[in-house]
Amino acid sequence: MDCPTCEASVDAYVDGELSARESAAFEQALTACPECRERLATARAIGGLLRDLPVERTTDLLRARLERDLRASVDAPEPRARPAARPWARWSAMAASLIVAVGIGWVGGTFTSREGRDSNEAIASYLRVAMAEAPVEVASSDRHTVKPWFAGRIDYSPPVHDLTAEGFPLVGGRLDVVSGRKVSVLVYRRNQHRIVLSLWPAGAGGNVAPSVTQRDGFALAEWRHAGFDMRAVSDISPNEMSSFATAVNRAVDVER
Repeated sequence: MDCPTCEASVDAYVDGELSARESAAFEQALTACPECRERLATARAIGGLLRDLPVERTTDLLRARLERDLRASVDAPEPRARPAARPWARWSAMAASLIVAVGIGWVGGTFTSREGRDSNEAIASYLRVAMAEAPVEVASSDRHTVKPWFAGRIDYSPPVHDLTAEGFPLVGGRLDVVSGRKVSVLVYRRNQHRIVLSLWPAGAGGNVAPSVTQRDGFALAEWRHAGFDMRAVSDISPNEMSSFATAVNRAVDVER
């Protein structure tokens, strides 16, 4: 077994995926390949650290961000001026980041808390749309196509409107889970940016004006209108998000 093959076999060896013959050849090759021995030690150390971590449920936001970063790390082209980095080095660095993130509870530059859980879920929902090959399950700007699609899939009928005239064309709809409940999600577009609007029946009466904040480069809006709690997130500006929330409310009021 040559050194490149040995190096490429490290993870399979650690995971017990090599045959007895392949394992023997790998172990023999280790004696002549110091880089492979170093790679094996790193893989074993990371595995040990991961096994020793306390078992806690990962937040949707952290999971979605890690998936995004892992994909970007693997897919990103290497600079021509530098020698190509070994794939295992990228994954080792990302795994080390995962250990730190989970170990200290650090997400998006702030320690996670109950107060940040809602915005975490909203950003995670947006990232799931942004990373998906098919961002919507029903693709149409026609509300008469999107609205009936939700029937039988959730236990309520969400208000669906195309806001092209206001500069926010409807892309389509999908389902997501927020705080353990299946909810409707509408995806809109603002130029090349997506806006993800999650909405479900309100748990309290009365309207609440949109509150727009900015976090980690995202604009988030949360409000209650016409019997629905609404939460929107996008990488547009806060002013554009305010305009979007106003357009949603206006369209709902016209229908009523």
